[in-house]
Amino acid sequence: MTGLGRIARRPALRLPALVLTLGALAGAEPAGAQESSSAESWVVPTVQSVILERADRSRSRGDEDAPIRIVEISDFECPFCARFYQESYRAIDSLYVQTGIARYLWISFPNSTHARAWPAIEAAFCAGAAGRFWPMHDVLFERREEWAESPDPNALFLGYAEGIGVDRESFAACLRNDQTAPLQVRDYESAIAAGVTSTPFFVVGDSVAIRGAVPLETFRSAIDSVLVLRGHDPP
Repeated sequence: MTGLGRIARRPALRLPALVLTLGALAGAEPAGAQESSSAESWVVPTVQSVILERADRSRSRGDEDAPIRIVEISDFECPFCARFYQESYRAIDSLYVQTGIARYLWISFPNSTHARAWPAIEAAFCAGAAGRFWPMHDVLFERREEWAESPDPNALFLGYAEGIGVDRESFAACLRNDQTAPLQVRDYESAIAAGVTSTPFFVVGDSVAIRGAVPLETFRSAIDSVLVLRGHDPP
C-alpha cells in the first residue's frame, strides 16, 4: 500500500536487516559537503568501484555524530514520495539535518509498476558519484511529471546533470554502462529483507517506522518523541 500511512513505534518489520546494511554509510559526508566542492570536481569517475563508493556516500547528509538518523526508502517516480518532498522534506532538512540533530539517509526502492524509477535512481546515483546527489534528488522530484512521461528520460537526465554542474560526458557514460546497478540492487534487496513493501517509508532513530506521506506535524512528532526518549530537546 502507498499513500498516507501510519507510525509504528514498535514496528513488526525487520529493521535490523536494513540498519545493518546502512553501516557502509558510516563515513558519509556532512550536509553541504557536496555543494561546497568546486565545479571542476563534478566529474563522474570511470572506475566502477569508485563510482559505487562515492554514490553510496553521497546519499547521506547531516552530522555523522547526530543523536539520531532518519532513513528514507523512496522512489523518484512515486507520487506519494513526491508529496513528501513537496510538503515535508525541506522543513525536516532545515529543522533537524542542517542543525545537526539528525543524519539523513536516502535508500532506493523502485516500484515495479514505475517504468522510469530505475533510470531515475541511476541518474541520481551517477550524479552522486560526482558529488551532486542532493541537487539531482531535488531536480528529479521537482520535474517528476516531465521525465516520468518522457519517451527518453535519459536525455532529460543529461540536461538536468549539466544544469547542476555535472560533467555531461562522464555522466552519460555512467548511465550508458549501468555503473550504479549493484548499489541499486543492494538497496532493493535490503529493503525487501527488512520487510518494506511500499514507498515512501521512513525509519527514525533506527526504531520508529513511518509508512507513507504522513503530514509534517505527524512526522515531527515522531522525530521529537525519539529525541526526548534519548534525552535531547526537540527544535
